[in-house]
Amino acid sequence: MVQAKNTADFRKSDSFLFDGGDAVKVTGTDASGNATYAKNDIRISGADAETYFSNLNGISESMIYNTSFVKLREIALSYPVLNKPSLGITMNVFARNILLWSELKGLDPEASQGNNNMSGAFERFSLPGSSSYGLGFTVKF
Repeated sequence: MVQAKNTADFRKSDSFLFDGGDAVKVTGTDASGNATYAKNDIRISGADAETYFSNLNGISESMIYNTSFVKLREIALSYPVLNKPSLGITMNVFARNILLWSELKGLDPEASQGNNNMSGAFERFSLPGSSSYGLGFTVKF
């Protein structure tokens, strides 16, 4: 099961308060029958974090993130070290997957099987992205 970061963080705690700014709870009614309110002080168990956030709304908006991203996939450079008619040597350097700017930190939207290979719009089965670097030489006789 995939967990949103905030539910994962709250699961580690014994309990937490809903951090909704001016969160209130109903404390009763006044003489006219109108509800009376007080600042929320009801603690939620860390084990109930996922259920709590899922029940905030019908479509789990608390777990929806913008998947727009900018990624530097590859950069490669080559430089001729030796260029003679009988021998040519070129040095090559490359780096892959070195920068990723995304709202959902730690997730590469291209690596998720749920966003493009399966039913779409779901993040699951993702492996951490890896970077690779290399140095090579091309020799021509």
